[in-house]
Amino acid sequence: MLTLTPNMPVMVIGAAFGDVILEIARLPTSGADEIAHESGRQIGGCAFNVARALSRLDTPVINGITVGQGTWGHTVEQAMVAESLPVQLRDPTHDNGWCLALVEPCGERTFITVEGCEQYWNTAALSALLPAGPSWLYASGYELTGTQGDQLLAWLLNLPKHITPFIDPGPRIEAMSASALAALLARGAMFTLNREEAKILLGSPASAATVAQFCQHHRASLIVREDKHGALVGTPDGQCLRVQPMAVTVCDTVGAGDAHCGGTLAGLACGMPLVEAVQLGNQVAAIVVSRPGADGAPTADELTHYPQPTVSIA
Repeated sequence: MLTLTPNMPVMVIGAAFGDVILEIARLPTSGADEIAHESGRQIGGCAFNVARALSRLDTPVINGITVGQGTWGHTVEQAMVAESLPVQLRDPTHDNGWCLALVEPCGERTFITVEGCEQYWNTAALSALLPAGPSWLYASGYELTGTQGDQLLAWLLNLPKHITPFIDPGPRIEAMSASALAALLARGAMFTLNREEAKILLGSPASAATVAQFCQHHRASLIVREDKHGALVGTPDGQCLRVQPMAVTVCDTVGAGDAHCGGTLAGLACGMPLVEAVQLGNQVAAIVVSRPGADGAPTADELTHYPQPTVSIA
């Protein structure tokens, strides 16, 4: 059985969203009318997906996800309680946001988002939750480019040195300025991106050479998720390794990147070397995409039934 022994917590800030999932044969064009089938409603959102994965892997989570006032806020709180994530931040004015996830037959998903309380931050309240010792802090680009993105970025850049930011910019990397990205890298943040996002950060398609060169230049660690091709892992000394994928039958890809973040952070919280942590991330993400929706994160016991991805020179 896989034994995970965390020696530090992970603080998770960001969104808990309502997800309404529709299966659709093709995305509609402007003015068109397509028939869809509703396949589920659940609580997701990048931060909640990450926190849920961490909790199921018995990793201590500091819950920096805001719960709002309204129908979705009530449902979010119920979901947090079910995952042993006590509510620590509340917004008395706004409800939680929600999104419509359109899933095509190939498993690709497209989101339409209605924003909520996750766009409004009380950084003083966040600071009150900060751990006193070494820890990781997860944040996504959705919040860093939102209504109070500049305020949240300034807060991140001034975190105590014993806290390491783990940033998943997601598709919002296009809205993040070069100066913001450079400041986060200089602060020692670790970035995780898919291949399209990595192309924007690197300025060219991700490869072993471009990742290694970028990491050596910025003295940074970088994870590039490449779906069925596994993940590239670059380190500050200019090395780049490939963590191989785990073969599964894909149901859909909703929450795949978030699951990878959760698994990787669980490994890092145990003090694993980065490559080993990404192996765990690959496992968790593979299991999630083999199940419908974003809430299929496994427990540590479940991981024992799956092979551990291998590592090779990229």
